[in-house]
Amino acid sequence: MRPALREPHLRPPGASRRPRLVAIQTLPTLVTLGNVLAGFLAIAYAADAAAQPAGSVAREALWAKASWMILLGMVCDALDGRVARLTGAASSFGAELDSLADMITFGVAPAFLAKGLAQAAFPSLPGRVATLLALVYVVGAALRLARYNVESNRVSEPGHVTRTFRGLPSPGAAGVVAGLALFAREYPFAWVPILFAVIPPVLGLLMISRFGFPHIVNRYLAGSRSPFAIVFLLLGLVLALDMPEVVLAAGFSLYALSGPVFAVARAIVGSPRWAADEEDDEEVVRPDADDAERS
Repeated sequence: MRPALREPHLRPPGASRRPRLVAIQTLPTLVTLGNVLAGFLAIAYAADAAAQPAGSVAREALWAKASWMILLGMVCDALDGRVARLTGAASSFGAELDSLADMITFGVAPAFLAKGLAQAAFPSLPGRVATLLALVYVVGAALRLARYNVESNRVSEPGHVTRTFRGLPSPGAAGVVAGLALFAREYPFAWVPILFAVIPPVLGLLMISRFGFPHIVNRYLAGSRSPFAIVFLLLGLVLALDMPEVVLAAGFSLYALSGPVFAVARAIVGSPRWAADEEDDEEVVRPDADDAERS
């Protein structure tokens, strides 16, 4: 059947036309789409693992691939913004695409992976319960990303840099799931599988909380550091290359715990000096700040 012709839409007098996107910045968009691809592959690998026999080598390998894809998505997520700034290609389109990519890679994929691992560890766990636990994570990630987009609009002007996140960032939550999945494969302790039924709802609640979580790059890696800090970072890199599963699982788990721990410590002993001016998500960069932070 031929579709009926619709009458042309008449705009009210003085109304502006809807803006049309005529060009897309190539390099940062490709990096962000790499994040989307990594998230999709993580979901695909996790789905294929669920179809494999319980305890098979192929199943464990697919879960490991899904975990590495989530971690690869983090690399793309960390690079796309910097690539956009270096090439002068930052745009609202890139910001929206980045948020959608994060929802796939750090929202849906980790929840799907954790659900499969929980059901494999507890075959008697009802599917509805496993789905509900994973759903708390997904909802928390969606609310966390939406809240960040709204709140970051207030401080999008030049001269601001993120030093503290309010609520666990979704990449950090996804890193907990991926890191523990790799750790469980390499070190099959009896207590590790229990975590996959517990951590999804906990991570979901941490993402929508108001706990403060430091921005690792802006707080600890940007600007000048003492030689002792450089040596410490170098030793950490060597350790990560030697035991990546342990470092990833421990690092992301400690980061997720840092928000509640610092909140309790702050309530007991008061705010430390570096947190005195960070009641909001952003901090103004002063004119005498390090060149690395201004860039």
